[in-house]
Amino acid sequence: MERQLFSKCSHISELLKTAEELFRLSSSSPRLDAEVLLAHLLSISRSSLIAALRDECSKEVVAAFALLAARRVQGEPVPYITGEREFYGKAFLVNPAVLVPRPESELIIDQALKICSGKQSVKFMDLGTGSGCLAITLVAELLASGLREPHCVAVDISQEALNVAARNAERLGALQYISFVKSNWFSESAAFSAPYDLIIANPPYIASDEKTPIELSFEPQGALFSDDLGLKDTKEIISGALTMLAPNGTLLCEVGAGKREHLRRYFKTKHPALEYSFLGDDSEHDRFTVVEVVRK
Repeated sequence: MERQLFSKCSHISELLKTAEELFRLSSSSPRLDAEVLLAHLLSISRSSLIAALRDECSKEVVAAFALLAARRVQGEPVPYITGEREFYGKAFLVNPAVLVPRPESELIIDQALKICSGKQSVKFMDLGTGSGCLAITLVAELLASGLREPHCVAVDISQEALNVAARNAERLGALQYISFVKSNWFSESAAFSAPYDLIIANPPYIASDEKTPIELSFEPQGALFSDDLGLKDTKEIISGALTMLAPNGTLLCEVGAGKREHLRRYFKTKHPALEYSFLGDDSEHDRFTVVEVVRK
């Protein structure tokens, strides 16, 4: 069906309009998706694409774009189709072995930079590194701030994910500052050299029975879903981090919406003396946050 619809198109503007209409049922940003996919296909920027709206398209371009559009209509995330996603101003390679980096994760980078401000050296760990977007971005930002020798250990249970992260580190000039370890959180204890000044983590935090958009079915399920209301891995990381952090070291861990009260009860019963806080809006409307834990 998509191929028939696009066969009537002869200009860039027509391709974009047709794709936008097709994507309305499967995307919250149909126009943006259409522009990103077509710009990718033509190997031009989105701004150049907009400037070329009246340009004609060859039959080969129309046919190729119809194939990309068909994948998007089925719910496949745009970054998997294009092979990359921007995070904190940098383009990261992605594929179905890793989660698609999301803008809300930039909160971890912002807070980590505040914590590391003024330090001469920083030794940190990135748990569930995936594409490496957090580890690589933090290394780059620390270097830009004047810190000479940041050192990171990037951890993931998936070797495929670690391979993607290493490729991104090499492309973005951070490879010499990052060691990659295959481990189920802290299970490979011999591979770590505690203590760490900072641990950042993006664990799976969606409850196993929670309904999710079709796009998430294309992403690695083990990196998304967790038992115990979505908090099994988060609790394991919190407990394990206490043995890995230096005195006054900090854990920054992403937490999904609706989990704050559950975590408050967990801290009260399991770690009553632990200092913690939730970053961002802490109003009655419980949304995505980052829990910050400081080891005293």
